[in-house]
Amino acid sequence: VGGVAIRLTNKTGSSSVKGQVVKASTGTDNAFMTTGVSDDSSFGIVYEEGIADGSECWVVVSGIAEVLIKDGTAATHGYWVYASDTAGRADATNSSPLGIPEHMLEIGHCIESKTSGTDVLAKCVLHFN
Repeated sequence: VGGVAIRLTNKTGSSSVKGQVVKASTGTDNAFMTTGVSDDSSFGIVYEEGIADGSECWVVVSGIAEVLIKDGTAATHGYWVYASDTAGRADATNSSPLGIPEHMLEIGHCIESKTSGTDVLAKCVLHFN
């Protein structure tokens, strides 16, 4: 899609889900896990679907990636994207971050619009805070 990806071990506890927002594993070296609710430690977006837990998987850490948007939420080009209140998912809004806590949740900006639905992927330019 136009991003820089690295190979890390999937330690989410299940097969990988394309577009999930992830962070460094707290129990395994060189691995990732799904972010928690409104987690400010995200660093990447899962690139591959269906990679078994414990296997290596590509994770996009910079550039453009398809990000898994919180169910029932639309994505609009130009909106800023942040770690949502649903683990492993992002949300998009046209409101600017209100302060440091909100700013630290930011993962990038939408470059395409998608209507709300279930398991919607939207292209975003990444820049984790």
